[in-house]
Amino acid sequence: MARKRSLSLGSMGVGILALGCGALLVTACGSDSGSDTGTNANGGSGGSGNGGTGGESEGGMGGTGAQGGSAGAGAQGGAAGSGATGGNGGSGAVTSNDCFADIQDGLIVWDYDVQGITTGSHCHGTNHQDIQGIERIVYLGDSIMNGTPPTPSAEFVRTQLDTALKTKFPGVETKSCAVNGARNDDLMKSQIPNCFGDADVRNVKTLTLVISGGNDIAAIARDKPELAAAQAEANGYVDVMREAITYLKDATNFPMGNDVVFANVYEYTDTSADLSSCPTAGLAGLSGTWLSGAAVLVGMNEGYAKIAADTGADMVFMMEQFCGHGYRRDRMDLQCYRGPNAEQWFDITCIHPTPAGHTALAGFFMDVIEE
Repeated sequence: MARKRSLSLGSMGVGILALGCGALLVTACGSDSGSDTGTNANGGSGGSGNGGTGGESEGGMGGTGAQGGSAGAGAQGGAAGSGATGGNGGSGAVTSNDCFADIQDGLIVWDYDVQGITTGSHCHGTNHQDIQGIERIVYLGDSIMNGTPPTPSAEFVRTQLDTALKTKFPGVETKSCAVNGARNDDLMKSQIPNCFGDADVRNVKTLTLVISGGNDIAAIARDKPELAAAQAEANGYVDVMREAITYLKDATNFPMGNDVVFANVYEYTDTSADLSSCPTAGLAGLSGTWLSGAAVLVGMNEGYAKIAADTGADMVFMMEQFCGHGYRRDRMDLQCYRGPNAEQWFDITCIHPTPAGHTALAGFFMDVIEE
């Protein structure tokens, strides 16, 4: 049985099919007899012999007998056995395909693992950096990062991250160059020069947080071009994102190091492709149905994953987490349906998070930063 995880996504990706995320957990229980194998989420605890092998979520505990068994090798490996020759701890490995198994059950399929990423055990993003000793934090991107009404400013994702990160890194300096309406090419054109133009500010250990790309894909969604043309345009947006992330991760530009965490791109239709599902979508120039949008968004986010793998930056799975929290969250036939009580995380503008969405997104960023 698949259990859906609560996920969260952040960019201003509009008018595309959003995808969801959850971990596949096998439900059978492990046996108490030593050599039997546990196959549930936590794995069976071994008796007098070998410990149970954990399922995909958490490895089982090792056996407690004279020859403590090896713990299971799940997403979060179990404790080693406590016998005279205690068993080994679980491996703790998890892949993005493990995380998204329960929402890969429809027409929309994507694969970040083939791009070479390492997925965090929380399934909220990748795990490529050991983020420590930060002296300066910079926020870049669009209105999702900058924050917009009707959400109060105290509840913006940037405000919540600022509060949490100043506690984690006492004395850290912060600056934001995020701008409403920004596109990917604005990162290198204006935002990075504005925040990093002085060489002195690049000579401290830096953490840069980015949400960008939603306005780019929204522009495609308004025009609804043929698939090949739409994909070519989206590939261009990925290329300029790669240029920015490569610059930010270059040790020549940041001698003391720059840890970079960026979000992929979300959408509000819950994989329905119904751009008119949000009542005010027309004010943003979005209407009708755009079936090609799924392939375009998937390709763009796979391109983002490849950037993270190639540069060593980290990517938050914003698209997957917000799927099932949009304007068609009540449709049981959609891939990312999360049940009858799923909370809406998109506000009246269609493309910005509600306060609850901002809080969820801040949590996803923090999970990636802290692991």
